[in-house]
Amino acid sequence: MNNPIKVAEELSKIVTHTRVFLSMPYIQGVTPFCMERAGVRSFRDASGLERRDGYFKLNEASLSPLDHGNLYGDAVFEGIRIDDRRILMLREHIDRWIASAQKLELVFPYSREDLCRIILELSRQAIGKDGSRAYLRPVLTRGIGNLGVNPAKCIAPTMYIVCSTISLYPQSRYERGIDVTVSRKIRRNGPEQLDPNIKTNNYLNNVLALLETRRQGSLETIMLTDRGYVAEATADNIFVAETIGEKKILKVPAARYALIGLTRNFVIDSAKRLGFEVIEDDQMLISDLIGPHREVFITGTACGLMPVTHVDGLETASERPLTASIQALMQSRASDRRLSISIDDSDSALLTYLAEPSCFPELAATK
Repeated sequence: MNNPIKVAEELSKIVTHTRVFLSMPYIQGVTPFCMERAGVRSFRDASGLERRDGYFKLNEASLSPLDHGNLYGDAVFEGIRIDDRRILMLREHIDRWIASAQKLELVFPYSREDLCRIILELSRQAIGKDGSRAYLRPVLTRGIGNLGVNPAKCIAPTMYIVCSTISLYPQSRYERGIDVTVSRKIRRNGPEQLDPNIKTNNYLNNVLALLETRRQGSLETIMLTDRGYVAEATADNIFVAETIGEKKILKVPAARYALIGLTRNFVIDSAKRLGFEVIEDDQMLISDLIGPHREVFITGTACGLMPVTHVDGLETASERPLTASIQALMQSRASDRRLSISIDDSDSALLTYLAEPSCFPELAATK
């Protein structure tokens, strides 16, 4: 169970290095008062509506209680990592954010280039001159509307981007690994209910899985498909690596029931470079993750690469040479200018970076 006092103490520590970019249509008496302060920019968007935007400290920013992102989860988001003042896979994250928005028929109030300019400026403000690490959470919501669910009743999208820190697991766990539990009652939504590759703010399915397993004491939960196959963890993709004969095999659940994470793509691409045979398995069972010869790990933008030691109390491999080789290559590639951009780079460097193709052309269909 959570400790509210400890959580409050942790939240108070992030204030100094957290900044928020906020953009929304302006309607007097409806739009939050923070959009009337000095320093906020006012302009007309493509529809002719007045829009206001600006950069805020955490306690200065506010969203309308009538925002459909809050009311109904009618929004799309991304999670983006900053290490050594470099934003990893910014181009790919922005493209996926735009693709998710298009599937919900949400229209961005900024160009792809301007979205990146905003993110770089926000990152510089949050991190300062001496900081090196942060986490970005860009969100585009349906925007302010009435209390009905109909999206046609919303004015225009609200956009906000938070630059702060995130720590899903204690640092010591990256050496030791974590235990995971399997959610048996709550199953992963199928694509017929909610496409897992639209990265929406509706994570209630995942929350319910965590609530089901929270008394087991594990730090992450595996979700199954309606047929009982492994889909993904609640916030991460899951992999299993093993040597069969002379072959190095890396298996990952197929994309039908799982978000095709960008870190997942990075892992697959790195493993292929190391000579692994990569198999996307649409019938992976929990038993396929168990055993002293199977190296299991989870991946995500926020968590990076985290080893898994037990699945429902059953052991996985205690030695992880295959995992270590993949992780080492990923770390060596993280500073590659094709994979990341510095928050201190010039605008011309940004435009050059954005003009380059995806780092994973063979995986381009997963955006």
